Amino acid sequence: MTMPGRGSSDRGSSIAIDPIVIVISTVVLFVVLFWRLGVPSFWDPDEAHYAQTTRELIATGDWLAPFYNDQPFFDKPILFHWLQAIPMAIAGPTEVAARLMPAFAALALVGITAWVGASLFSTDIAIVSALLLATSPAVFALARYAILDTVFTAFVFGGAALLSVAALRARPRLQWPGYLLLGLAVLTKGPVALVLCGLAFVLAIALSAEARRRLLGLRLLSGLALIVAIASPWFVYMWLRFRDAFVAGYLLDENIRLFATDRFGPTASTSVWFYVRVLGAGLVPWTALLVGRLYDDIRAALRRDGSLDTSDALFWSWTIAIVGFFTLSRFKLDHYVFPVAPTLYLLCARAWLALRQRPADPGSIGARIGLRLVGPLMLAIAIAGGYLMIVRLDLPPGSLVVPIAMGIAGAATTAGIIRRGGRPPRVPWIALGAMTITYGGLIVWVLPALEQQKVVPDIARWVATRAAATDHVASYRLNRWNTAFRFYVGRHVAMIDAPDEAKKLFDGSEPFYCAMFGPAYDEFIADGLPLRIVYEREGMSVTSGRVLWRQRAPPTRFVVVTGAR
Repeated sequence: MTMPGRGSSDRGSSIAIDPIVIVISTVVLFVVLFWRLGVPSFWDPDEAHYAQTTRELIATGDWLAPFYNDQPFFDKPILFHWLQAIPMAIAGPTEVAARLMPAFAALALVGITAWVGASLFSTDIAIVSALLLATSPAVFALARYAILDTVFTAFVFGGAALLSVAALRARPRLQWPGYLLLGLAVLTKGPVALVLCGLAFVLAIALSAEARRRLLGLRLLSGLALIVAIASPWFVYMWLRFRDAFVAGYLLDENIRLFATDRFGPTASTSVWFYVRVLGAGLVPWTALLVGRLYDDIRAALRRDGSLDTSDALFWSWTIAIVGFFTLSRFKLDHYVFPVAPTLYLLCARAWLALRQRPADPGSIGARIGLRLVGPLMLAIAIAGGYLMIVRLDLPPGSLVVPIAMGIAGAATTAGIIRRGGRPPRVPWIALGAMTITYGGLIVWVLPALEQQKVVPDIARWVATRAAATDHVASYRLNRWNTAFRFYVGRHVAMIDAPDEAKKLFDGSEPFYCAMFGPAYDEFIADGLPLRIVYEREGMSVTSGRVLWRQRAPPTRFVVVTGAR
């Protein structure tokens, strides 16, 4: 069965899945997702926060309510912690164990994308879209990050994908596992999963008569009932156990206030173009190709002659719904829109292979221009990367292999497209290889350089080996490092922000260890408080790549203090 429109000939050819393709794909996936996965310590508040919550889940045996630092943690539902607990219970509370589930979820997402490509179009599109997604910056970053976004995306996109294939390919049985995955998505990140899917399907129904006919043929009400039956028991349990605290902490604070108010103050992310910029940068070097496909699809929609492919209508509706919803939120993080990645790379793969089959198609003028910009964008990345490494960043000379490989790949891609008269190769192996080399360079050179500047894990381990069971352990205004200190110290931490509260601890008779920045210690000493330093180190106080600049700011002094007596 073939859907009408420009993409109907997508099913015309297929790549033989020979051993070479399998081997190369396996190497790419291993490098991007799993190679040296557990080497870096936890990066910023979120990783350590989730890992510590899961560790407490395992330690207490309370598998229904998440706790952080011995207090109820109402940030997200329970399912991610259950899944993260599987490797952590087997291998211990290590970085690699905490990150395994996001990495496997990313692998599953790549597989789901390939399945959608094969089910709706062809093996060609399945392989190309899956490899584009696998080598995307977002997958590389989030698969190695012990938070729930790859897990949530695998569930929510997987559920939406099953419903879409069930509708477009007249395979109604597929909708039921789709509803199951959506229920799991709600248990991972909350009702936002239903909001995103609902908005996407409403947009698709409004945009395409064919999509409307097919989607409305699904058992949507029965599916909604199944989703509620899967997800609601945990929410009801939490309300019965914690009552107003759960309502205020989860529903009001972590959802409504986070969406509608400047909870953390105004930031650059409040711009209405924030996610457009995020996607534009994150899709490089395929950005222009995708923009070209969007231009061609808009032209097809305006013609109203049925040339807009129903699948494209669904893909763009999914993208608009997610980007639009999170753009309306006052609080924005770049990874919130990660669920659009599979559809965008499916669109890129369709544009790529459509130009291979019909390089002079007048309906693909936008994609044709975008294709010719893939190589130049890679060259631009190479030049910018080389400049940063030589002029701005303090990295080993060997890291220059990254911009060199990207530059060679960009030149080769451009030359190949010109030589073929605008007809791209079946799979962009050269570009994919350059992206993989880039990630390998980040793993080999950049991550270790960042790791050398992170001292809080070592400080926390030092405290853990010195503090007696009766000693108080505290941190004072460590800000973004509080959660890492809590995880690596391995015991309850009093996270103090107010000077009066800190002075109460310092003036008391109970023994204590407190980690803080050097300037804070100097202020307490100036106030005459009886403190002495028992351990100190210099390192970065920020959690960004600024610490790699050649002209970096002076390192921050971290100290552990105890009573002078």
